Amino acid sequence: MFSIDPVTAILSFVLFCAFSVPFIYHIQKNKAKEKLLLQKIKAEGQSQGVQATELETWRNQYAIGLDPSKKVLLYTFLGELEISCSIHLSDVKKVSISRKTREAGNEEAKRTLIDKVGLEFTHASAKKNTYFEFYDSELFSDLAGETLLAEKWAELIQKHL
Repeated sequence: MFSIDPVTAILSFVLFCAFSVPFIYHIQKNKAKEKLLLQKIKAEGQSQGVQATELETWRNQYAIGLDPSKKVLLYTFLGELEISCSIHLSDVKKVSISRKTREAGNEEAKRTLIDKVGLEFTHASAKKNTYFEFYDSELFSDLAGETLLAEKWAELIQKHL
């Protein structure tokens, strides 16, 4: 075997702790944000007598929930402006995925960039359409599965229409 000098062992432990603390802090901070987000969407539902059984959060800023028994969809966004709203699915005629894209690059190497992803609700009444944002390129530099998430929720909502 080999022996480790106590000073080296203590110094290694201190450096490991100093390296780990920022990661632990970041994880705890994100958990607190997610907990606040869930509390906000649940409070919005309780104020309307709705209890969302299907809940999902992403990017520690967005939350969406569905109460299938009362057919109410809840949405919360905690950005610069806090947005909390709900939609009664009995008033919705159609739900679709909305993607706003743009072309970038020259003629030889054109790329399609996604600027926004969301769900757009067409109402049966004469109301204008409602849009729930899932991704905005001005807030985030890359997609983190928001298109798949929007597709999942569009299918789930479509089942309850």
